[in-house]
Amino acid sequence: MSLARRALGADLYVTATRNRDELRAFLDERLGSYRTVVMVGGDGSLGVAYNAVADRNDITLGYIPAGFGNATAHLLKLPRHPAALAGVLLAGEARPIDLVAVNGRLALFAGAGWDAEVARRYAEGGAQRLRGWATAVTASLPDLGRRRRVRVVADGETIHEGPMILTVASTTPFYGRGLLVNPGARPDAGLLTARVYPGPAGRMAAEVGRWASRRPPAARGVAARTLTISSLTSRTIPVQADGDHVGEAAEWRFEVRPAAVRLIGKW
Repeated sequence: MSLARRALGADLYVTATRNRDELRAFLDERLGSYRTVVMVGGDGSLGVAYNAVADRNDITLGYIPAGFGNATAHLLKLPRHPAALAGVLLAGEARPIDLVAVNGRLALFAGAGWDAEVARRYAEGGAQRLRGWATAVTASLPDLGRRRRVRVVADGETIHEGPMILTVASTTPFYGRGLLVNPGARPDAGLLTARVYPGPAGRMAAEVGRWASRRPPAARGVAARTLTISSLTSRTIPVQADGDHVGEAAEWRFEVRPAAVRLIGKW
């Protein structure tokens, strides 16, 4: 971070919080007349910045990955070496990227179902990186056997009705740690890509193996402008956005927001 700061001649502002509202207020107070803002943190922190600068074409976002998952770093092809990363930020090659609005909240990727349960437990456990993630996954394993029954509608057409473990809606193919969860998703297509993983648990385990080995999953991807996920029972559906648990509801709406922010990357 210090190397990038010196290379950019940047002002430095630091806050320590896991509260989205506090971070948003911190950013709103400091954006001022800055034209380039570099976020240091995880995907969730960058997600707060998306919402702070959305529709402001005069601000460009850069990113220094410092979280656990760092899904966005894989989309942007950011190098791990500090000097190389500083070089990418200094070059400032920025492009407008599409985001997904989750009930109005902007994110690069969102998931409904099992991964949102993991995200909730990870946050409740203090977000203790690998150990915390492993604990959250272990605690969530029984949920794989309790599939929700849902209806998933893309641009007015039902694409799935029945059991679901996970539904993804994103403009990036990657989840945290570079898992290839949603291949075909692009940040410049003007569409989100949705993918329903119905399960059961054994099939889901095979899909996770494909994610880790960067092989296309068996679940079909669907490009759409809007996506609605509705519970077919009294059981609510949890949702995460950029790795942060958003909440639970009987129905969720996702829609693409084209060219929502400008983001520096190795395009």
